[in-house]
Amino acid sequence: MKRTSLSKPVALKQVVQELLKPGDWDGLEHRRRIRGIWEALLPAHLLGQTRLVEVRRRELWVEVSAPAWTQELQFHKPRVLEELEKSLGRGVIRDIRFTLGKM
Repeated sequence: MKRTSLSKPVALKQVVQELLKPGDWDGLEHRRRIRGIWEALLPAHLLGQTRLVEVRRRELWVEVSAPAWTQELQFHKPRVLEELEKSLGRGVIRDIRFTLGKM
C-alpha cells in the first residue's frame, strides 16, 4: 500500500473528528460536562471515593469505595441531577446509581 504524503500538518482536532462518528463526539462532550459538574458540586473528600463509570439507560453509574459513602452521596444527588439537567437538557440523565467498586 502506497503512503501519501501530506502537503501541510493537520490539526489533531481534525484527525479526532474524522475518527469519531458525530454521535461519539456528542458523547464525549456529555462526559466532559458530567465530569465537570460532578467535580464542581462534590466535596473533595468524596471525589476520591468515587469513580464515574458510564451512562446507561439515562442513568449515571458511579462506583463508590465503601457503602458508607453511598449514604452521603444520596444527599448530593438531587443537586447533581438538577445541574446535569441544566447543562445537558431535560431527561438526558434521569438518575444516578451507586455501586460498590474496587477503587
